[in-house]
Amino acid sequence: MPQIQINLTGWQGFRGKNTGSLLYVETSRLSVVPVRDQLNENEKGSFSEPNYETSTYGFMSCCNVKQINKIVQTNKSRYILFGTRYEGGDADYKDKYLIMGYMKIMNTKDVRSRHIQNYMATPGAEEPECMTLEKNIAVQGPMHFVSLQDSYILTDERIKEWGYKGHANRQLKTVFNEEHTKIILDHLDSRDDKIDEYIATVEEFKKALAAQQAAEAASEEAPQA
Repeated sequence: MPQIQINLTGWQGFRGKNTGSLLYVETSRLSVVPVRDQLNENEKGSFSEPNYETSTYGFMSCCNVKQINKIVQTNKSRYILFGTRYEGGDADYKDKYLIMGYMKIMNTKDVRSRHIQNYMATPGAEEPECMTLEKNIAVQGPMHFVSLQDSYILTDERIKEWGYKGHANRQLKTVFNEEHTKIILDHLDSRDDKIDEYIATVEEFKKALAAQQAAEAASEEAPQA
């Protein structure tokens, strides 16, 4: 399935520094490809971000708002580096910290009112993270995601060697300088873009989830014997 071009009316062009801010992604345990956790396998929510389909983050749903706001307003990073601790279907990569893709931020938009309106129009919906915030910045730009085997493996040793604090885990929120960002981007850019495979995988998960929800609804409506 090809990517969807969204209407960029109202978005603002973004000029950032050539640094890369690391953003942790909850990923699927059911697939080999480290796609986002669409099915709430990790019991942290059903994620639609990063949204490979529209090449956005934070536009389709209210997610990691404070961190995205910081990347744009404080870090002013041009690149978001998507990382995860792998728990998918390939045992050889289990528990390794991967950077499997990135986004080059080209446009931003405050979408707080969009998410608040969606929340108000959806009975029983969970209150969005942006409810108590002044802004909810969504970002848009080209994405590049690679296969599991082509991902950049980030280790504690590399983090220390490059002079950063912390460990390769979900709490790591490093902003890589231009030199180290370029090393990571060059590695990813030298590998084939597999975003179509990422999209196809999450689409299959969406269909499975829709079928499950339909079956549950039918079961609830069925007359009791």
